Parts: sequence; structure tokens; C-alpha cells
Amino acid sequence: MWYADLNPSKGSEQAGFRPVVIISGNLLNKHLKVVITVPLTSKIKNYHGNPILIPDTTNNLRRISEMMVFHIRSISKERLVERIGRISEKELQMALATLGDITTF
Repeated sequence: MWYADLNPSKGSEQAGFRPVVIISGNLLNKHLKVVITVPLTSKIKNYHGNPILIPDTTNNLRRISEMMVFHIRSISKERLVERIGRISEKELQMALATLGDITTF
């Protein structure tokens, strides 16, 4: 999990300086200049399947946050400002399952 600068944005994209979870794998992360991320928001909407993250010493979040899985976004590594923590394997699997639900035809 990192703080990232998502400005500028267009339309309904998530913007601003906010936490993101990197969901791309190590191979992609090592060899490309981009990472695939899911932005977080502290404005909880409880969208079906979006993991809700409770602040703890592992993720180092300041506020309860929702992973906005449907806002998945590939970003340049230059947008990553500071690593802040990590999510649990269970939270990652929930996000990936939701991603599978929204991409399945």
C-alpha cells in the first residue's frame, strides 16, 4: 500500500493524494514503469465486494477506508510517493474476487 498522487484526473476518476493498493504481480512491477492499483477512499459507500480496511499497524491507514475495486487503474511508478503498509492476504483475495466479478461476461 502506497500514498500516490493521482492528479490530474479526468471525469469520474479518483483523484488527489490518496492511498492505493498495488495489485499487479512482482514480475510486472519489476519490469515495467507502471503498476496496477486500486485507490482507497474514506467515504465508505459499501459497494458490494469492495473490501473495507480498518486501520491497524500493518496497513498504517489513518481512517477506515474502502478499496474502490471498480476504479482499478494502471499508474506510473512516478506517482507513488511513500509506502505506508500492506493489506492482508484475505483482503487481497476479496479484491481480486470482486475484480473477477466485474470483468466476467
